[in-house]
Amino acid sequence: MIIQTQNLCFSYPNFALRDINFALHAGELLAITGANGSGKTTLGKLLCGLLKPESGTVLIQGKNTKNWRLGQFGQHVGYLFQEPARQIFAPTVLQELTFTQELRGVPQEESHARAHELLARFELTHLAEQSTLTLSRGEQQRLALCGLLLNQPAALILDEPTTGLDPRRCDILAQTLQACLRADVAILLISHDMTFVQANATRILRMTEGQLHES
Repeated sequence: MIIQTQNLCFSYPNFALRDINFALHAGELLAITGANGSGKTTLGKLLCGLLKPESGTVLIQGKNTKNWRLGQFGQHVGYLFQEPARQIFAPTVLQELTFTQELRGVPQEESHARAHELLARFELTHLAEQSTLTLSRGEQQRLALCGLLLNQPAALILDEPTTGLDPRRCDILAQTLQACLRADVAILLISHDMTFVQANATRILRMTEGQLHES
């Protein structure tokens, strides 16, 4: 079990998540669907440490995350924002994938080889030296996902990852996610794209007014 919640609760002034209980297992792609404003993104942010629960527990690989810092979540869980520009910081596409690796002491040859492998997988090689400020939304999405995969997380939380992708690149995304599942990565997919969900999800839950239900 990679992620588990126990009676998880969180509220805004006009909205609340109530008693969220579910588990996400290695090699599983769990999709959460539901209307805008139902709480899907809020749940995703609670699972990766961007929000703190009011009550209840988030367990990651069996460990209570109550006192974890954000960086500790990042060692286990990769989170893809709905707006990928929010998680892209480096001047060029290649630097976006190499600078954090090199800060961690990964040799340049190794960091560049892995980066180029991911850029090729997501058809971004031709943009390697391009400014990240000039990327389309779809290109930003693919680059952000490359950055997550570079860190080899135990779990991925993907918030509307098919937005801005054409059908062929959705197929590439699906193939990549299936490869992650074969490597026992756990994936939580938050999406309105029911065609993609039904083609790829191991299990589907629906969020309605802050509560999870079997779909």
